[in-house]
Amino acid sequence: MSSVLIVGGDQVASIKQVLTNYGVGHINHWSGRKAGDSNKVIPQDTKIIVLITNWISHSITHKIKRNALSRGIKVIYTPNGSQALQIRLQKLDADF
Repeated sequence: MSSVLIVGGDQVASIKQVLTNYGVGHINHWSGRKAGDSNKVIPQDTKIIVLITNWISHSITHKIKRNALSRGIKVIYTPNGSQALQIRLQKLDADF
């Protein structure tokens, strides 16, 4: 089972459901707006990061992107909503 980190958004239940339907076993969520979020470390077992673009600051987006790239973690950029994520996951060539 894969582990996914969602960054951004407050109401992410529908996004979590989409990820669960794809077989994701563990989901972490950071709001991306709390002061301490910029200091958090991406969990070691994370395979994919879902960045909810309309609910996250540019500085956290940049930091997450840089850290993900250095660790070889795929990043999916999506507006808030399960439908948008569903479309992006269908295009993603990744093993869950």
